[in-house]
Amino acid sequence: MKRLARILPHATIVMVGMFIFFWVLDIMNPTMNFINRKVSNKLMIIMLVLSMVTAIMDIYHERKCDRLKKLSEESSDKGR
Repeated sequence: MKRLARILPHATIVMVGMFIFFWVLDIMNPTMNFINRKVSNKLMIIMLVLSMVTAIMDIYHERKCDRLKKLSEESSDKGR
């Protein structure tokens, strides 16, 4: 799980970079038609899934850290 959490953001950045590159190429040379191809649509779905999983994992880790912080604060208050 930790390894996946480390890889997903990097994979998402690569996918976003690819689509920005395709978008710029489409502006410069519309006849290449990178964005409206089946391969681009499949890559976009992969990018969207990666983004969703990354966001879910980030929210999960944030909430987990908040819970742990709250527990440690409560335990330190009881010790006083």
